[in-house]
Amino acid sequence: MKNTNKNKKQPKTKIIKDLAGQFEEDLKHTIPLAIQPDGSIVYKGYIVKKNDRGNWNLYYLNSNTVVEEYYLKTCALMAAKAYNKTDLNKFFEIKQLDSKYWASYADSQVYEKNIKTAKDFSRYIVLLNKLEDSRNRAEQLQQRISTMFKWSFV
Repeated sequence: MKNTNKNKKQPKTKIIKDLAGQFEEDLKHTIPLAIQPDGSIVYKGYIVKKNDRGNWNLYYLNSNTVVEEYYLKTCALMAAKAYNKTDLNKFFEIKQLDSKYWASYADSQVYEKNIKTAKDFSRYIVLLNKLEDSRNRAEQLQQRISTMFKWSFV
């Protein structure tokens, strides 16, 4: 008796591959992004690439001129789309959100480090409050950026 399981799996894998190919084509038409092997992303005439400091630069694709630097890759991608549409209000709003998020995130990292070395109880309580506040701000900004990204590209 022959093993028929192998025969049943082949058509399913072909169907799955076909669906994946169709999904990829739909995604390319929906989100016009080209992901490069080095992790950079091309959007129309712009490229988002990591710089030496670990931040994300938005470049013109042809001239390699830096448009702006961002802390988050998602913000850099949204900025590329806004800049491409010459929506400067949106472009500056994205930059401001990126900066505020990074400031809150950096504050929370500092408070987290300082809270470990706090010897006085009152100082510990103050640092704990500041830590919670900065984490909450960072989380709210992250949600706002995430929602904005979804509305921009989906």
